[in-house]
Amino acid sequence: MKKQYTALLAAFAITICMGAAMLLVSGNALVNRNGIPVADSPAAATATAQAKTAEQAQIQQLQSLVTEYQTREVKYQAELKSAGQDLDRANNQMRQYQMLLLALQNRGYISIDPSGRILIQ
Repeated sequence: MKKQYTALLAAFAITICMGAAMLLVSGNALVNRNGIPVADSPAAATATAQAKTAEQAQIQQLQSLVTEYQTREVKYQAELKSAGQDLDRANNQMRQYQMLLLALQNRGYISIDPSGRILIQ
């Protein structure tokens, strides 16, 4: 029987400690001035409206930034495509010069020495 009384006493002690902790937390919440206002209060409604307006302004600003970045991306892609086309034209022109030099060299009109100088014959 003594063990039952000890267990019962321990259970009451734990219950009292938990109840006291709950009372302390709720008491602290009641007297805390820095807490969040109740949702039904006019101050909370104004603060909520201001927060929503600020959020909407921030969303609008971010959307305009996204649009601006998308416009820039399209512009940069067009510039990249144009630069690629210019590079292709330059490569084609260089191949034509190489073919011309090779043809002139094969016919014996020019010779190219190891240092890269072109000699006209």
